[in-house]
Amino acid sequence: MYKILNKFLASKLFDKLPRYFARRIFKIFKIFFVETNLTSLPNNNHPTIIDKDYQEEAIKKNIDKFYKPFSTCSYLLEVLSVYGANKKEISILDFGANNLDNFIYLKRYVKNLEYYYHDLPSYNSLMEELIKKNDLKDFKILKSIDTLPRLDFVFFGSSIHYVNNYKEIIQSIARQKCKYLIFSHTPFYKSNKNDKDIVLKQLNIHPIINYAYLIQYDSFIQFMKNNNYKLISQNKNNFIKFLNFKNFNNFSFLSFLDLIFINNDN
Repeated sequence: MYKILNKFLASKLFDKLPRYFARRIFKIFKIFFVETNLTSLPNNNHPTIIDKDYQEEAIKKNIDKFYKPFSTCSYLLEVLSVYGANKKEISILDFGANNLDNFIYLKRYVKNLEYYYHDLPSYNSLMEELIKKNDLKDFKILKSIDTLPRLDFVFFGSSIHYVNNYKEIIQSIARQKCKYLIFSHTPFYKSNKNDKDIVLKQLNIHPIINYAYLIQYDSFIQFMKNNNYKLISQNKNNFIKFLNFKNFNNFSFLSFLDLIFINNDN
């Protein structure tokens, strides 16, 4: 059954159907990803949209009543506390940050926070406009990651698998010796028959079809070692519960993981 279903879900015919159909498939079969024949992600691939009105509301809300935003890494604040415990000031780059939620929540609990935002150019411009309009303090936008300030943390919140050149981005950050790199809610697999990233079609509640990399775990760990980073923490991420991976064959392991790496020079 899954072999036939996979062919249909990966086809162009499925793409033309209304989005509620994709939601229905996900609800019935709990299939979130389906393997494709693509070798790289399509252009203009991004799973989220920023709602400007929502951002304005978030800024104006009473911070004490604002909800906890770390949907892809619920314990991020604890991670920053543990690994930055002896620092008077914590600096963090939120890569693929999307909304202001993370900044607002972190600012509430981290007294001396240096927060850097980076996302698509259009999102960076929107945030720049909001900062000026609302006189938002301690919020900095990095339009380029080619030159970074000295950073304690770089947080990739469910983001690198949506980016075609994610290895180049990590290498650029690694050259600048950022201390900790945190990858949350990222899909990894192990297989004796393949050591390359696999392009997946994502079946989800978003209004458009998205694609993502399923990253070969051992190759990624070796890639990080080659860039002078050591794995110090690994957890299975259960943000999306009860996913069905029965539509994948010949995988010894497939799961969403949270990984934390430290630069070997620190």
